Amino acid sequence: MNDTTATATAGTDNAELLDYFRNKADGYDRVDEQVYWRLSDELLWEAIERYVLPGVPQGGRLLDAGGGTGRWTDRLLTARPDLTGVLYDLSPDMSKHALAKAGQNGYEDRLTVVNGDLMNVAEDLAGQTFDLVISFHNVLGFVADPREVLRQLSTLMKPGSQMSLVLPNRYHAAFFNVMVGNLEEAESAVAQRSGRFTPDMPPMHLFTPTELQGDLAGVGLHTTVRTGFPVLVYPGYQETQLDGSSTGVMRTLSDPEHYARIRSMELRLLGETGMAERGNNLLFVAKRGV
Repeated sequence: MNDTTATATAGTDNAELLDYFRNKADGYDRVDEQVYWRLSDELLWEAIERYVLPGVPQGGRLLDAGGGTGRWTDRLLTARPDLTGVLYDLSPDMSKHALAKAGQNGYEDRLTVVNGDLMNVAEDLAGQTFDLVISFHNVLGFVADPREVLRQLSTLMKPGSQMSLVLPNRYHAAFFNVMVGNLEEAESAVAQRSGRFTPDMPPMHLFTPTELQGDLAGVGLHTTVRTGFPVLVYPGYQETQLDGSSTGVMRTLSDPEHYARIRSMELRLLGETGMAERGNNLLFVAKRGV
């Protein structure tokens, strides 16, 4: 699933993660061509425009924690030319593509790329503070200690700043693996709160909305948005790959009229708290007190 690099989960060393993303790096952005991820990205961008960007001050600073190839840094720095940013990622193979985007789109003077392990992010970025911290898709699933990374990221946030997170949903991971016949991974999601979507990906932590909201509160952040997306269409196995679409997804989304109607319904549900447990992804926005 639309994954980005961070650091190693328990039992997964950085070398394994670096190899995994080295093999994906050059083709990673092809995910934009898959109809399911196009819908997913449109919903995430709508959420950012609704719930996040209005609270980011002019001249603000962005930290993309585990930003990979810079897909979301690129959108944010392009949409808001007043912003400057730091993209922090374990994999040089991924982040070189973020630097290329910055050069192509004219914001290389507003973006700094730092390669490092998110378990050391507070030390690596010591002395810097940010108005917006984002960490999207499977990043926090891959770290050794998600709570510790959240704590470190919170120390880099200015008073009144925001954190926006997209995380792998434990409930969806169990459902997905049952649907593709991988009961061992489904059982791991249910019993161990860890798992994976494909045999070649490293195992990762999985999250529930209640758990995550508690973890954010524990590091001094108040949740303002707790939801999930997409909630009406789920990915199939082919959506875990860099190319192609599953038969069911294509049947549902390939017709432009059907796509538009489903997108409209998704947008109406986007932001509802009750959608958190149902979403393919969890989406949280949290704020640091002033």
